[in-house]
Parts: sequence; structure tokens; C-alpha cells
Amino acid sequence: MKKMILVVLLSLPLFASSLTLTNGSIAAHAEMMMDSEINPLNTKLSADVNMQGDNIKTLSGSFWIDLNLFVSDKKDRDEHMYEALNSTEHKLATYTIISLTQGEEKDMYIVHGKLSFHGNEKELQAKAKITTTDAGLEFKANTSINMPDYGVEMPCMMFMCVDDKVDLVITATFKK
Repeated sequence: MKKMILVVLLSLPLFASSLTLTNGSIAAHAEMMMDSEINPLNTKLSADVNMQGDNIKTLSGSFWIDLNLFVSDKKDRDEHMYEALNSTEHKLATYTIISLTQGEEKDMYIVHGKLSFHGNEKELQAKAKITTTDAGLEFKANTSINMPDYGVEMPCMMFMCVDDKVDLVITATFKK
């Protein structure tokens, strides 16, 4: 009997199924003095995510992006962004899910994880709306990062500097 229970407990992780990313993006938003905005978008999100059945709280895995694939409405500004991020040396940013906590509203969660970015790794929480569908899972999370926390100095042009705080919106659609 003890062996049977041990076998069942050891096989529980095998019941987790891999979710396939069908569409994903990360939108960033930063501001400059004089009400100027910078809104680069990266539509090449990658993910390796698993979930046990339809239990959203068991969601685990990682998301990552190539920092060189963020594009804004100004190509020259993008070049300055890549330089500030040192994206030739630190090409990827990776977010690994540690756990999820149910929020107060339906389908709302706090995602606890670690962001590995610009050679630094720090804990980062995101507020997310996560819903299961017949086809899979919809994921939309919002968070902010303080760039100096990751060793990134935001660029300045004359007296206009990009704000240190960058808001992120992560959107992903998965199929089972």
C-alpha cells in the first residue's frame, strides 16, 4: 500500500500538460519629460508553460523574449534602446513563474516569479487575468520594472530623460 501511494505521489507531475503558445507579445510603455511616450512592442514572445488539467494555480514555466525584437514608431530611438539595454550582450529577458495567488476578482491572479534581465535576476510580481477556454488558456498580465534595479541607465537627450519606470503588458494565448 505504501508503495502504491509513493508511486501515485511521484507521478503527479506527469499529469501536468504542456501548453503551446499560439500568440504572444510584450508591450512596454515609458515616458519622457514633456509628455512624450515610448511604446515599443515585441510580438515574438516565447514560452514553455505547463498546467495540471484546468487548475490555473498549477501554471508553471517560463516566458522569454529577444530584446532586439522590440520595435517602436521610431527606428533611431529603437537603436538607442538596444544600446541602453546592451542587447548584444544581454539578448534575452526571461520570466520564470514561481507561484500564483488567487486575486479578489474572478480570473484575477498575482503571478509571483523571477525576472532575469540585463544580467540580473530579481523577484517580480504581476497582476494577471488568466482564463481557461475550450481551446486552451488566455493570459494577460501587467507589471512595472524599475530599470536601475537591473543595472540599466535610461537614455537622456539634452535635458529630456526617459523615466526609470517601464510598464509592461504581457499577452499570451495557449492551446492545450
